[in-house]
Amino acid sequence: MIDFEVKGAIFDVDDTLLDNMEHTGNGLHERSRLLAVREVGGQFGVETLANYSAESNALAFRRAKVHTLEGALWHILTDAGMVASETIDHENELLVAMAARKNSLHDVILQDEAEPIQDAPAFVRALVRAGVNVAIASTAIRRHIDIFLTKTSLGEYFPAVRVKSYESFTNPKPDPEVFNLAFDTLGLPESGRAHTCVFEDDPRGIGGAKAAGLYVCAITTRYDRDTLSALEVPPDLIADSYQEFAGYFGLELDNTQRY
Repeated sequence: MIDFEVKGAIFDVDDTLLDNMEHTGNGLHERSRLLAVREVGGQFGVETLANYSAESNALAFRRAKVHTLEGALWHILTDAGMVASETIDHENELLVAMAARKNSLHDVILQDEAEPIQDAPAFVRALVRAGVNVAIASTAIRRHIDIFLTKTSLGEYFPAVRVKSYESFTNPKPDPEVFNLAFDTLGLPESGRAHTCVFEDDPRGIGGAKAAGLYVCAITTRYDRDTLSALEVPPDLIADSYQEFAGYFGLELDNTQRY
């Protein structure tokens, strides 16, 4: 247990609350993104996209400069030699088509397969029982977040006003904007930033949360401890599970509910 008073908590979604299953080599986002890239490549007669490799696709999100679907798809277009600039052109015809198709495919995948990270729902419930307001700061689109929150019944803990998604911000992670927006919903004074925990899995999210002056807790669902601790601005706390986080914060997890 650590000597820390939690006054607020902000959660990322993918690989923080939602198990994207990237560790299986066939993650939910990876599957819907690759299908979209190949389908749109075929429709536009772009062979390099129609035959884009699963291996390159799996790395696209990690290698993207910004923490968004468009960032990953722009990396793919750059990798395929379709664009030369690193600056995303949000009106690029291929990008728009791939993003729309990916999101449509992902609706179905989430409805059929979305599951939470182990103990994540119990951890959220434990925070709420302790009187802590919780919020979401995600770069996912709102309807995907809502599908997950509805399926897992976590929506009752995250009122709509406290869910900040892709539609909420102008500057994506690693910019701190989405975390600032989420913090503003918690009803805390500015001094509460140092006592607001952000739960994240990605270095870009960790950097954005630290830039917002928040206490950052990193979970090792996608990156190992060594990688996270070696970041230029490392998280304040690293854990392999929500059980471990619960021990740090002196919380008891009730797993009698499935979610």
